[in-house]
Amino acid sequence: MRTGEHADQAQLPTQRGGRAPGGSRAALADEDRATCDAAFARLARELFDPAVAGPVDLPGLVALVCGPPHPDRARVAFALGAVLADGGRPYLSDQVRALVRAELDALLGTLLSGEAESALRRALLHLLAQLPEERARIMPAVLRGADEADAARMRRCLADSPADPESDLGRGWPSPAGWEDAAPPADLPSGGAELAALWRAETAAVRAYLGARAEHEIHQQVGWPDLPELALPEPEPPAAPFGPLLDRDPVAAARFEDLLRPAEREVLGGNWEDLVTTYDEDAYLCRSLRAAPGPVLDLACGSGRWTRVLAEQLGPDRVIGLDALPDALARARQAVPRACFIEGDARDLPFPDAHLGAVNCSDALHLLPDVERVVAEVARCLHPAGTFTVSTFRRAARPFQRWMQRRHEQVFGARTFAPVELAELLTAHGLDIVDSSGPGSFLLLTARKRGPG
Repeated sequence: MRTGEHADQAQLPTQRGGRAPGGSRAALADEDRATCDAAFARLARELFDPAVAGPVDLPGLVALVCGPPHPDRARVAFALGAVLADGGRPYLSDQVRALVRAELDALLGTLLSGEAESALRRALLHLLAQLPEERARIMPAVLRGADEADAARMRRCLADSPADPESDLGRGWPSPAGWEDAAPPADLPSGGAELAALWRAETAAVRAYLGARAEHEIHQQVGWPDLPELALPEPEPPAAPFGPLLDRDPVAAARFEDLLRPAEREVLGGNWEDLVTTYDEDAYLCRSLRAAPGPVLDLACGSGRWTRVLAEQLGPDRVIGLDALPDALARARQAVPRACFIEGDARDLPFPDAHLGAVNCSDALHLLPDVERVVAEVARCLHPAGTFTVSTFRRAARPFQRWMQRRHEQVFGARTFAPVELAELLTAHGLDIVDSSGPGSFLLLTARKRGPG
């Protein structure tokens, strides 16, 4: 059966508005950019907005993806993958899955075609990662065209259970290839519902990584039309968040800086081209932190990456690092042996009022529970005119980027911030923003404590 003649066509909703079934495909493939942008915006609403009960020519979409080169091939392939990742209207998912499986040979041929641009290949990997039942057909093509990290991600996404030898549970995010045969976390459940829930959460995170990368490359190479009316549904939260498992894992603590943190910056911050390097963050911290009298706190210091920067700038005897994770603190003490380190809770700081000359929280505010209480504690302990420096992540503006970002937040217990929301929170606790910057979804922020009167 050829693409465009699939039996699922008969299951689609009744045509409304007199638009011919092939009209949407023709508009998506139009040479005029405004026409295909408008057609994709309409398609996105039809696929993802439950309030829109319009028709969707699914066979025509797959034919477009496998057809001649056109910018909308990547966008449509991505959209089909997002439907399978639980983002689309519920009844469409089964139809898309059946159609993609029926046309899998054509899609794999497109993946390996020399005419497939990078954005399309990324979008196809994200689409195919949703089909574990077709692993035997998909993986040979992936191994011919993907690098080691992406091939390992695909093996992980296409594993069918925690017992699968390719599962790599606890060592799948952001790619099994990065863990260098490390043993699984020691406190993995031995089986049952909790183990299955953790496996599903980690799988969702790896798929979201593939999706976020594809969304970014489409943004860079093709561009997304404005989608102001598109309201993607909230991803279904995992039954067991995966982040706490890594928090308790000493192997993960040792790999945070070189493996886990860069991937988080990519998914949450859109930092795929390293537009913000760790050295940019160092320079921002050194430039922006203005310490009033008193010790300087590195809040949620982790393994001491920025504690070391503060110690080099201000002297180690003046710097305190605080974190809730003992394994991270052990590494921090090795990194900055003359600084003081405290195991503690950011929501209940062990300092008197107005005691701290400055507080820094680099790459951690989005991971802390009860951010409102954390900010209140920072404000309480900060000396008047002392500064609070932060590096964290904005809520993404593009709908599909935000959906992938949100999936990551759910799996790892993280959050991103609307700048207005964060500004209001800081201001309410007497912290005035003096700088808010950073490209894309990356947020660098400095606030100063308001003086009395």
